[in-house]
Amino acid sequence: MGNNKRDIALPIIISFVLLVGLFVAQFLIPSIQLFGNNKQSTFQQVFELVKNKYVDPVNQDSLESSAVDELLKELDPHSTYLKPADLAEATELLKGHFEGIGVEFSLFNDTATITYVIPEGPSEKAGIRPGDKLIKANGILMVRKNNSTDTIRSIIKGERNSFVNLTILRDQQTIQINIKRDRIPLPAIESSYLLDSKTGYIRLARFSETSYEEFMKAVETLKSQGAQQLMLDLRGNGGGLLSEAIDIADEFLDQDKLIVYTEGNKLARQEYRARRPGQFEKGKVFLLIDEFSASASEVLAGAIQDWCRGKIVGQTSFGKGLVQEEYSLSNGSALRLTVARYYTPLGRCIQIPYHNNKDTTKKLRYFLNSCKDTLWEENGITPNIKIATTNDTALISSANLMHALTRINQFSFRYYQDNISFFTKKDTPLSLLRDTELSHAIWANWIFDEKSSKNTSTPYSSIEKKFLTERILATLARYKWRNNGYYQVLNANDSTVNKALKLINQ
Repeated sequence: MGNNKRDIALPIIISFVLLVGLFVAQFLIPSIQLFGNNKQSTFQQVFELVKNKYVDPVNQDSLESSAVDELLKELDPHSTYLKPADLAEATELLKGHFEGIGVEFSLFNDTATITYVIPEGPSEKAGIRPGDKLIKANGILMVRKNNSTDTIRSIIKGERNSFVNLTILRDQQTIQINIKRDRIPLPAIESSYLLDSKTGYIRLARFSETSYEEFMKAVETLKSQGAQQLMLDLRGNGGGLLSEAIDIADEFLDQDKLIVYTEGNKLARQEYRARRPGQFEKGKVFLLIDEFSASASEVLAGAIQDWCRGKIVGQTSFGKGLVQEEYSLSNGSALRLTVARYYTPLGRCIQIPYHNNKDTTKKLRYFLNSCKDTLWEENGITPNIKIATTNDTALISSANLMHALTRINQFSFRYYQDNISFFTKKDTPLSLLRDTELSHAIWANWIFDEKSSKNTSTPYSSIEKKFLTERILATLARYKWRNNGYYQVLNANDSTVNKALKLINQ
């Protein structure tokens, strides 16, 4: 989170990078003096002795990485060293796109099977279809024991405009298909639809470079469909770019209202305020959060809560009140370093204590907003309306369901493919949920498969049966209506969504 300042040589970067990275250059080019009079720190001396004198060969990259990790452990929980491979994946999420062939797949019996082809994407243009099995890519065999999705993904991804030749299995025949890779979007908004005639619902998964643009399009579409009030679902949203959270908050707040401010030991206070007329400055707003809502999610929730602009519903958020900036390092890795704390408009830093230094005798400060809510610091964002944690967490911790959840995708995809003419006639996702005959048929097929493969020996409870049936129906809805279908089915019996919908309509 925060602005990238890759080329700015701040004193704090000099201290870290010279200690744990650039001293390698001193060894390779002895004439460079990193410290005055060619003096080395104790850390550098030990590193050089290990590298040059240790009894066994030493992996220098691994040693450097371990040293950096240990150094960062002495700081805060969110300063992070990202290796080149990890950096590439993290960057994709923040940028909102990656370069590849435009498919989704699942591993069924160690074989990657295409479950979705992005419309107008490279694979659709080349003729790839759902149900195709990936056998080879550029001659590399992709059917192997203990296969992983990461391995398959790394093989088929590649730079834009490069080609990959796929060998696929379709209807027991092998086919060669050449695909030109392209830029593939990673949407930040997973779902957007009307909960009822006047309540719009948006599920925002992350704050990437495209989040604000996607949010604006979703709001405009919902308003054109009659939405007068909005439910913004930030559950599970771990944050991202501060700038995107500020822009979205600006759409709810009027005049020159303060959204958030940041301040650090080396950084002066910087304020971010509403600066333009927003699309949703009027109308009720409810934000849904949980214990995994963090960082930029908490910035947005804090601004809405402090200004009494809307209600926060769910569970207390994660409690991350620190700002990171990213600095590129010479080996292609990066350091995401905490440089400041952020504070809500009332001055709350919601960062939970770290380093086990929580003082239980300390009296935490509290704040009162204009609607007389008592708001605390150092404790995440506490909802205005608390919803007890659902029993899903306890359910999926059972061995029975842990095994079952790993098989839902394979079962659902096969069931959808076998009954595609039936699903073609369905007009809405909720029609699947209301079809009791479909639910019975699904469960009968599921139990038959379980007995045939001897995957479980423990009978399912009625709660487990309901849980699994709903997720199978949601997955089936996703194959036809994508994520909108998936969340419409799951949200229908979601206690947090239903409670928020009832309250927003009062």
